[in-house]
Amino acid sequence: MTTSALKSLGTAALFALGMASGMVRAEAIHFPAGKATFDARCAVCHQAGGKGQDGLAPPLTAYPGHYAASAQGRHQLPDTVLHGMYGEIHVADKTYNFKMPNFDSLSDDELAQVLNYVVFDLNASSHGSAKPFTTAEIKAARAKSMDAGAVYAQRTAVTKALGLR
Repeated sequence: MTTSALKSLGTAALFALGMASGMVRAEAIHFPAGKATFDARCAVCHQAGGKGQDGLAPPLTAYPGHYAASAQGRHQLPDTVLHGMYGEIHVADKTYNFKMPNFDSLSDDELAQVLNYVVFDLNASSHGSAKPFTTAEIKAARAKSMDAGAVYAQRTAVTKALGLR
């Protein structure tokens, strides 16, 4: 396309042209408050976009979507962010061994938003029929007496039940 032809196109048309040609990658963020919390609190270990760090923090781009679509997994995710977790885990044939801190100082709404960002924005293709997390779910999880070791044991059961490794 010539320069004069490009000048005659409006911004919207240029964006559409770029999208159609694969030049522009649009990232739809449905939970911007969750993304902001993730970027401030989680990305230091899990990296931007939840891609993970080899040996330290697993990627968050597949498993959380599967978790959120199952009853057991819907408990696992809030428990993990509220109570932390430690121990060796396996994700997509890689091993990670780190101690995830708890984020119980965040509000129920902040935690629901960050989980929704992870499940629906980072796991767009794997969340199936999962529904967004609510503050009521986080509040119920907060009322449970758990420690990071119990969260780890629960995760082992969830991944086994879902056939994940």
